[in-house]
Amino acid sequence: MAERHAENAPPRRTSLLPPLVASLPPLVAALAAALVAMFTAPCESHAFERQWKAGLAGGYALAGYEGVEASGFAAGIHATYGLTDAFNLRVHSDLSAFELPEPQTSAVFWNTGVGAEYVLDILTWVPYLGATVGPTAMFVQDGATRIHLGLEGIAGLGYQLSRSVTIGAEFRYRALVFGDPTESPTHNLLALGKLEHAWGF
Repeated sequence: MAERHAENAPPRRTSLLPPLVASLPPLVAALAAALVAMFTAPCESHAFERQWKAGLAGGYALAGYEGVEASGFAAGIHATYGLTDAFNLRVHSDLSAFELPEPQTSAVFWNTGVGAEYVLDILTWVPYLGATVGPTAMFVQDGATRIHLGLEGIAGLGYQLSRSVTIGAEFRYRALVFGDPTESPTHNLLALGKLEHAWGF
């Protein structure tokens, strides 16, 4: 009778939990190894110590006055030198042309800045931040010339087409100090496209 009862009993269900639990340590170890490999694997660097870069830039420019803004265009040149893989010395010079608010007519700004950049090298994409200081001269059509000190913040993003050629975009905010705000702009904003050539790897 007992044997017949055992034959008629439903099959015993086997739990999958113990095998899964037993397999967790190898899975966790494999996942951890993959994460470590991902974050420690060497990647190709595109920023170099003692590397030179020189380029051209051009685009939109804005001059801000008290309560009014004037739009125009800008073009310039720039050069950098790699102190380390992450820090560059930088110098640039640019011209901006504007139609000014009444009663003035038009003006040309000339700026030169010297400073530094911090570069975050991510494969072919190279974002960077920088700061420069230098003189800004404002030549107004009526003959007046005004000189300011320009304090500039820079943010940009480059894309490397090759080891020696980079294209990108750059934004500069320039505060103009030591000027009369009723006659001169208080700030200058540039949004530029750029092309660079690098050498000295």
